[in-house]
Amino acid sequence: MASYTNKLKITVWICVVYVLSFICYVPVLLEQKGIIIPNVLLYLKYLYVCIPAIAAIFLLICEQNVKAHFTEMFSGKISIKFILIWAIYMVVGMLGSYCYSFIVGVEVYTNINMIVTSLLTSGIYLLITAFVEEIAWRGFLLERLPFKKNISSVIFVGAVWAVWHMPMWIIRNSLGMEQIACLCIWTLLVSVVLGITYYQCKNILLIAILHATFNTCYLAPMQFNIVLLAIVLSVGTLLYKKFAIA
Repeated sequence: MASYTNKLKITVWICVVYVLSFICYVPVLLEQKGIIIPNVLLYLKYLYVCIPAIAAIFLLICEQNVKAHFTEMFSGKISIKFILIWAIYMVVGMLGSYCYSFIVGVEVYTNINMIVTSLLTSGIYLLITAFVEEIAWRGFLLERLPFKKNISSVIFVGAVWAVWHMPMWIIRNSLGMEQIACLCIWTLLVSVVLGITYYQCKNILLIAILHATFNTCYLAPMQFNIVLLAIVLSVGTLLYKKFAIA
Protein backbone atom coordinates (compact mmCIF):
# COMPACT_ATOMS: atom_id res chain seq x y z
CA MET A 1 0.00 0.00 0.00
CA ALA A 2 2.83 2.40 0.91
CA SER A 3 4.55 1.63 -2.41
CA TYR A 4 1.32 2.31 -4.33
CA THR A 5 0.86 5.61 -2.49
CA ASN A 6 4.42 6.68 -3.29
CA LYS A 7 3.97 5.80 -6.99
CA LEU A 8 0.73 7.80 -7.05
CA LYS A 9 2.41 10.82 -5.44
CA ILE A 10 5.28 10.69 -7.93
CA THR A 11 2.87 10.41 -10.86
CA VAL A 12 0.79 13.35 -9.61
CA TRP A 13 3.95 15.38 -8.92
CA ILE A 14 5.28 14.82 -12.45
CA CYS A 15 1.91 15.74 -14.01
CA VAL A 16 1.60 18.90 -11.89
CA VAL A 17 5.15 19.94 -12.76
CA TYR A 18 4.50 19.43 -16.48
CA VAL A 19 1.23 21.39 -16.45
CA LEU A 20 2.51 24.32 -14.36
CA SER A 21 5.76 24.49 -16.33
CA PHE A 22 3.83 24.64 -19.62
CA ILE A 23 1.59 27.38 -18.22
CA CYS A 24 4.72 29.49 -17.58
CA TYR A 25 5.32 29.58 -21.34
CA VAL A 26 1.71 30.05 -22.45
CA PRO A 27 1.99 33.90 -22.49
CA VAL A 28 5.11 33.63 -24.70
CA LEU A 29 3.30 31.22 -27.00
CA LEU A 30 0.29 33.54 -27.28
CA GLU A 31 2.53 36.53 -28.00
CA GLN A 32 4.21 34.55 -30.79
CA LYS A 33 0.73 33.99 -32.26
CA GLY A 34 0.21 37.77 -32.41
CA ILE A 35 -1.93 38.12 -29.28
CA ILE A 36 -1.14 41.13 -27.10
CA ILE A 37 -0.05 39.93 -23.66
CA PRO A 38 0.65 42.14 -20.59
CA ASN A 39 4.39 42.29 -19.95
CA VAL A 40 3.95 41.06 -16.38
CA LEU A 41 2.64 37.72 -17.67
CA LEU A 42 5.68 37.29 -19.92
CA TYR A 43 7.82 37.18 -16.78
CA LEU A 44 6.19 33.87 -15.89
CA LYS A 45 8.80 32.15 -18.07
CA TYR A 46 11.41 32.99 -15.42
CA LEU A 47 9.39 30.99 -12.88
CA TYR A 48 9.65 27.93 -15.11
CA VAL A 49 12.92 26.62 -13.68
CA CYS A 50 11.58 26.93 -10.12
CA ILE A 51 8.34 24.97 -10.63
CA PRO A 52 9.76 21.45 -10.00
CA ALA A 53 11.53 22.54 -6.79
CA ILE A 54 8.46 24.42 -5.56
CA ALA A 55 6.26 21.38 -6.22
CA ALA A 56 8.77 19.10 -4.46
CA ILE A 57 9.02 21.33 -1.39
CA PHE A 58 5.21 21.67 -1.26
CA LEU A 59 4.82 17.88 -1.21
CA LEU A 60 7.51 17.51 1.45
CA ILE A 61 5.75 20.16 3.58
CA CYS A 62 2.49 18.21 3.27
CA GLU A 63 4.34 15.10 4.42
CA GLN A 64 6.13 17.08 7.17
CA ASN A 65 9.39 15.73 5.81
CA VAL A 66 11.27 18.82 4.62
CA LYS A 67 14.06 18.86 7.21
CA ALA A 68 14.79 15.12 7.00
CA HIS A 69 14.78 15.14 3.20
CA PHE A 70 17.10 18.14 2.88
CA THR A 71 19.41 16.69 5.53
CA GLU A 72 19.67 13.52 3.43
CA MET A 73 20.21 15.60 0.30
CA PHE A 74 23.34 17.17 1.82
CA SER A 75 24.45 14.20 3.92
CA GLY A 76 27.56 13.32 1.89
CA LYS A 77 30.92 15.03 2.03
CA ILE A 78 32.56 16.48 -1.08
CA SER A 79 35.81 14.51 -1.07
CA ILE A 80 38.92 14.82 -3.25
CA LYS A 81 37.56 11.96 -5.35
CA PHE A 82 34.46 13.91 -6.35
CA ILE A 83 36.38 17.13 -6.89
CA LEU A 84 38.60 15.17 -9.28
CA ILE A 85 35.54 13.79 -11.10
CA TRP A 86 34.18 17.33 -11.51
CA ALA A 87 37.57 18.59 -12.74
CA ILE A 88 37.79 15.81 -15.33
CA TYR A 89 34.37 16.65 -16.79
CA MET A 90 35.22 20.36 -16.82
CA VAL A 91 38.57 19.86 -18.57
CA VAL A 92 37.08 17.41 -21.07
CA GLY A 93 34.33 19.90 -21.92
CA MET A 94 36.72 22.81 -22.41
CA LEU A 95 39.23 20.77 -24.42
CA GLY A 96 36.38 19.31 -26.47
CA SER A 97 35.15 22.80 -27.27
CA TYR A 98 38.64 23.83 -28.36
CA CYS A 99 39.02 20.69 -30.49
CA TYR A 100 35.74 21.44 -32.25
CA SER A 101 36.85 25.03 -32.74
CA PHE A 102 40.14 23.88 -34.27
CA ILE A 103 38.50 21.25 -36.53
CA VAL A 104 35.81 23.47 -38.06
CA GLY A 105 37.63 26.79 -37.78
CA VAL A 106 34.99 28.46 -35.63
CA GLU A 107 36.06 30.27 -32.47
CA VAL A 108 34.33 29.01 -29.32
CA TYR A 109 36.50 31.07 -26.98
CA THR A 110 38.42 33.94 -28.57
CA ASN A 111 40.95 34.16 -25.74
CA ILE A 112 41.66 33.13 -22.16
CA ASN A 113 39.96 36.26 -20.80
CA MET A 114 36.73 35.22 -22.46
CA ILE A 115 36.99 31.82 -20.78
CA VAL A 116 37.30 33.41 -17.35
CA THR A 117 34.52 35.92 -18.06
CA SER A 118 32.22 33.20 -19.38
CA LEU A 119 32.80 30.91 -16.42
CA LEU A 120 32.28 33.70 -13.90
CA THR A 121 29.24 35.44 -15.38
CA SER A 122 27.41 32.50 -16.91
CA GLY A 123 28.67 30.13 -14.23
CA ILE A 124 27.15 31.99 -11.28
CA TYR A 125 23.72 32.28 -12.92
CA LEU A 126 23.77 28.71 -14.20
CA LEU A 127 24.94 27.38 -10.83
CA ILE A 128 21.93 28.95 -9.13
CA THR A 129 19.47 27.59 -11.70
CA ALA A 130 21.21 24.19 -11.66
CA PHE A 131 20.94 24.06 -7.88
CA VAL A 132 17.22 24.82 -8.04
CA GLU A 133 16.74 22.13 -10.71
CA GLU A 134 18.78 19.52 -8.86
CA ILE A 135 16.76 19.92 -5.68
CA ALA A 136 13.80 18.60 -7.67
CA TRP A 137 15.26 16.12 -10.15
CA ARG A 138 18.08 14.33 -8.35
CA GLY A 139 17.40 15.43 -4.77
CA PHE A 140 13.66 14.69 -4.85
CA LEU A 141 12.51 12.56 -7.80
CA LEU A 142 15.53 10.25 -7.98
CA GLU A 143 15.31 9.65 -4.24
CA ARG A 144 11.57 8.95 -4.33
CA LEU A 145 11.55 6.36 -7.10
CA PRO A 146 10.04 3.10 -5.80
CA PHE A 147 12.24 0.83 -7.89
CA LYS A 148 15.88 -0.15 -7.41
CA LYS A 149 18.48 2.60 -7.51
CA ASN A 150 20.51 1.77 -10.61
CA ILE A 151 21.07 2.90 -14.19
CA SER A 152 17.37 2.47 -15.04
CA SER A 153 16.50 4.96 -12.31
CA VAL A 154 18.79 7.69 -13.60
CA ILE A 155 17.61 7.10 -17.19
CA PHE A 156 13.97 7.35 -16.06
CA VAL A 157 14.67 10.65 -14.32
CA GLY A 158 16.58 11.80 -17.40
CA ALA A 159 13.60 11.01 -19.64
CA VAL A 160 11.19 12.89 -17.35
CA TRP A 161 13.68 15.75 -17.14
CA ALA A 162 14.03 15.90 -20.94
CA VAL A 163 10.25 16.08 -21.47
CA TRP A 164 10.09 18.90 -18.90
CA HIS A 165 12.45 20.94 -21.10
CA MET A 166 10.11 20.72 -24.12
CA PRO A 167 8.25 24.04 -23.60
CA MET A 168 11.56 25.87 -23.40
CA TRP A 169 13.05 24.12 -26.43
CA ILE A 170 9.94 24.42 -28.61
CA ILE A 171 8.34 27.71 -27.52
CA ARG A 172 11.26 29.87 -26.40
CA ASN A 173 14.07 28.50 -28.59
CA SER A 174 11.92 27.43 -31.59
CA LEU A 175 14.03 24.32 -32.15
CA GLY A 176 13.34 21.72 -34.81
CA MET A 177 12.80 18.00 -34.25
CA GLU A 178 16.42 17.05 -35.04
CA GLN A 179 17.76 19.54 -32.51
CA ILE A 180 15.26 18.42 -29.88
CA ALA A 181 16.17 14.76 -30.47
CA CYS A 182 19.85 15.59 -29.91
CA LEU A 183 19.03 17.55 -26.77
CA CYS A 184 17.00 14.61 -25.43
CA ILE A 185 19.97 12.27 -25.92
CA TRP A 186 22.28 14.82 -24.31
CA THR A 187 19.91 15.23 -21.36
CA LEU A 188 19.78 11.47 -20.82
CA LEU A 189 23.60 11.21 -20.86
CA VAL A 190 23.96 14.14 -18.44
CA SER A 191 21.30 12.56 -16.20
CA VAL A 192 23.35 9.36 -16.07
CA VAL A 193 26.41 11.31 -14.91
CA LEU A 194 24.49 13.39 -12.37
CA GLY A 195 22.41 10.48 -11.08
CA ILE A 196 25.27 8.02 -10.60
CA THR A 197 27.43 10.72 -9.00
CA TYR A 198 24.59 11.64 -6.64
CA TYR A 199 24.14 8.02 -5.61
CA GLN A 200 27.82 7.95 -4.66
CA CYS A 201 28.30 11.37 -3.04
CA LYS A 202 24.83 12.21 -1.62
CA ASN A 203 25.50 15.93 -1.84
CA ILE A 204 23.21 17.95 -4.10
CA LEU A 205 25.61 20.94 -4.10
CA LEU A 206 28.26 18.94 -5.95
CA ILE A 207 25.62 17.75 -8.43
CA ALA A 208 24.54 21.35 -9.05
CA ILE A 209 28.18 22.35 -9.68
CA LEU A 210 28.57 19.43 -12.09
CA HIS A 211 25.29 20.36 -13.80
CA ALA A 212 26.46 23.97 -14.24
CA THR A 213 29.77 22.70 -15.62
CA PHE A 214 27.98 20.89 -18.44
CA ASN A 215 26.14 24.12 -19.26
CA THR A 216 29.23 26.33 -19.27
CA CYS A 217 32.07 24.16 -20.59
CA TYR A 218 30.44 22.05 -23.31
CA LEU A 219 30.00 24.76 -25.94
CA ALA A 220 30.40 22.71 -29.13
CA PRO A 221 27.28 21.66 -31.12
CA MET A 222 25.14 19.05 -29.37
CA GLN A 223 26.06 16.21 -31.73
CA PHE A 224 29.75 16.71 -30.91
CA ASN A 225 29.06 16.93 -27.17
CA ILE A 226 26.99 13.72 -27.23
CA VAL A 227 29.87 11.76 -28.78
CA LEU A 228 32.37 13.36 -26.39
CA LEU A 229 30.34 12.58 -23.26
CA ALA A 230 29.51 9.06 -24.47
CA ILE A 231 33.25 8.38 -24.86
CA VAL A 232 33.98 9.73 -21.36
CA LEU A 233 31.22 7.59 -19.86
CA SER A 234 32.42 4.49 -21.70
CA VAL A 235 36.04 4.98 -20.62
CA GLY A 236 34.96 5.77 -17.07
CA THR A 237 32.82 2.61 -16.92
CA LEU A 238 35.66 0.42 -18.19
CA LEU A 239 38.14 1.91 -15.70
CA TYR A 240 35.67 1.53 -12.84
CA LYS A 241 35.07 -2.14 -13.66
CA LYS A 242 38.79 -2.77 -14.02
CA PHE A 243 39.72 -1.29 -10.66
CA ALA A 244 36.62 -2.74 -8.96
CA ILE A 245 37.65 -6.23 -10.06
CA ALA A 246 41.24 -5.58 -9.04
